[in-house]
Amino acid sequence: MQRDTTADVVIIGADLAGLVAGAILTRHGRRVVILEQADSAGGRGGAVQTADGFWVDFGHRDAHGVGDCQFPWHHGAEAAREAGVEIAMHPITRPLRVHRLHDGTVLDGGDWSAGGFLESAREFFECPAGGLDELRDVLGRLASARSDEVEAALPVRLGAWAEGNVRDAGVRRALLLMAAVIFHPRPAEASAGRLMQFFQIPKGLPHIADDAEVGGMQGLMEPWARAIRARGGEIALGWKPVEIVVDGGRVHGAVAVDRTNLVREVRAPVVISTYPVWENFDLIDARRFPPGFVAAAEELKRYRADLIGWQAALRRVPTVRATGKPDDHAGWNRFLLGAPGERRYAGGYHIPSLTSRRAAPAGRHLLSWVMARFFDGGTTSGPAWTAARAHLDTVLAYLRRYYADFDDCIEWSAYQYVGAPQSMSWSWAPVKRHDLTVPGMDGLLLASATLEAPAGIVDIGAYAGRAAAHAARAQ
Repeated sequence: MQRDTTADVVIIGADLAGLVAGAILTRHGRRVVILEQADSAGGRGGAVQTADGFWVDFGHRDAHGVGDCQFPWHHGAEAAREAGVEIAMHPITRPLRVHRLHDGTVLDGGDWSAGGFLESAREFFECPAGGLDELRDVLGRLASARSDEVEAALPVRLGAWAEGNVRDAGVRRALLLMAAVIFHPRPAEASAGRLMQFFQIPKGLPHIADDAEVGGMQGLMEPWARAIRARGGEIALGWKPVEIVVDGGRVHGAVAVDRTNLVREVRAPVVISTYPVWENFDLIDARRFPPGFVAAAEELKRYRADLIGWQAALRRVPTVRATGKPDDHAGWNRFLLGAPGERRYAGGYHIPSLTSRRAAPAGRHLLSWVMARFFDGGTTSGPAWTAARAHLDTVLAYLRRYYADFDDCIEWSAYQYVGAPQSMSWSWAPVKRHDLTVPGMDGLLLASATLEAPAGIVDIGAYAGRAAAHAARAQ
């Protein structure tokens, strides 16, 4: 067994960023070794196959990184062209359906742009008729804010920004409800600058992977891994990184152990870490980093989140009670709880097998319901598991009302819990994120989802991996 290797670049973690970087670098002839703790590529952004052939998203328990069920694909498309990798996927043309559990109202047809949210403002977000003009102006200001305005608004919480910039209380409520549906259970605490960025970053329609060999989000991961291996790169699965070797202000490689704690060292002048920024302090003594960098990383760590969910294998697609037809909505279903003026985000689900042929065995389907629980100062803001399960059961009771034959369709079901950091909750934090490089740490590139980047969730992995590959080639 080879335990010592010399490489041009060693990559910590085989999540999307690591795989993108590896595919680009190997295409340019670089010798790349990826050290991955789990026994499959993709990290938590990938999927794991059950014994009966269903692909469950949100990744390997022992992996790193974060995941999602669907993804924007702007920087990813650029990275794929540069790496010579083809990703099979489908766009979701009906990306958003909102369920109001209080009265059973279902609102279909929204999209993720400022214009799309404005078109749905009356129905989705209960904006008063007299406030639509002001809301149009507010969304226009958010979507067209200059870079210096965005920078200044990053530490400003959305609730405070709305109080100072939106006259009508009903419009303020509509704006906060938009942020909740986009993704924040406590939207008043989200960064106003991050909402500006959300409306400005290029993303287009969300997509779902449709690989011919693997299902779920693993279909987004495996094509990069295949390319790396075909070009002579190595993805060392089952090797847990334990140290990034630093001496004289620059990196010299990385050390990992396998499940029997046998040691392997990979010597390289460049190390790309895909771990969330604070997890690098487990690999490099924090005292080697600038104190301000460490403080910012620890502050960002406070904004982690875990995930609770429910996965159901279906014999067939359930029938919508109101229409008498099988459900055909492949996009997100978002849930809102509470009466008008008090509504709050309550999670969501989708049926990936409607567009991804490998998500479930032929003729069967998969329903995936998830909700992130944002942290607050190191403790979960959400309930303990017993209360979380009670919330899930409330949602399931609604699905039994929404679908006429829900229980008859279920072959098996299971609750799901994914520990932090699972969700990219820090993407809404009123905190400045880190750069790709670290002062005084030559050869170290931080290509994780905690990177400050003009990219959406999941797509940020492609952006980070591509940026790291460019920097590594330059070095």
